[in-house]
Amino acid sequence: MTGLNLANSFGSVTEKTIDSQELLALVNQARTSCGEKPVRNNVFIERIKDELDGETYKIFVGQKNGADIEVAEMSFKQAIRVAARESKSVRRGLVDKLEAMQEAHLTKGKSASGLVEFRQARTLKMTVDAVTNLFDLMPNLAAEARQTAAASIINPIVGFNAIPLPVLEEHYQTAGEIGADLGVSAQKIGRVANANNLKTEKYGKFFLDKSRHSDKQVEAFRYNAEGVKALRHLIHGADVA
Repeated sequence: MTGLNLANSFGSVTEKTIDSQELLALVNQARTSCGEKPVRNNVFIERIKDELDGETYKIFVGQKNGADIEVAEMSFKQAIRVAARESKSVRRGLVDKLEAMQEAHLTKGKSASGLVEFRQARTLKMTVDAVTNLFDLMPNLAAEARQTAAASIINPIVGFNAIPLPVLEEHYQTAGEIGADLGVSAQKIGRVANANNLKTEKYGKFFLDKSRHSDKQVEAFRYNAEGVKALRHLIHGADVA
């Protein structure tokens, strides 16, 4: 989603898990530096519960300013997904902060393995920035397409499924698939869709696809059932229902 270099970096803070108070402190520090309002603990806990719904993690009562508060203890894999829900600028701030922590450890005589982790952190940050820039160039991409692209790039680097692949609740068809079914070219499908403003969320979504003329990845619209129905009506001379 995106500063997704949290799994390895959190490992330098605690050995196996991180609690929500530690994570919230890092998030709010990054938010403040980006001019965003800090997140309250109760809001952050609800965000954690929503993100980790159905998963195993600990919730216990802690103390803050003399009052009881909920505290969650989670794995680094879970923490990375919670932190990845922040905005692009905040994610970058988190990575910068965690890299500074890595450097501080190195200056205190961190072992060679720590140096490897630091270099991995820098590599991953560069990768995340590249993914973010790609999304900036393709603002129409569906959320599912962004998540799939981020997962395919980030997960192999971190070595685990930090970003899960999305589950598509609908079936989407390409212009070529619909054209073959209707007996027309993919180009005609595209012309009809453009002329009738069908490339909207009502009729489908934009996904990443390989350009027909190069190896570049481009935005390509795929149609849902409503989109196919509308194209069928238009191509056979009927009005869109």
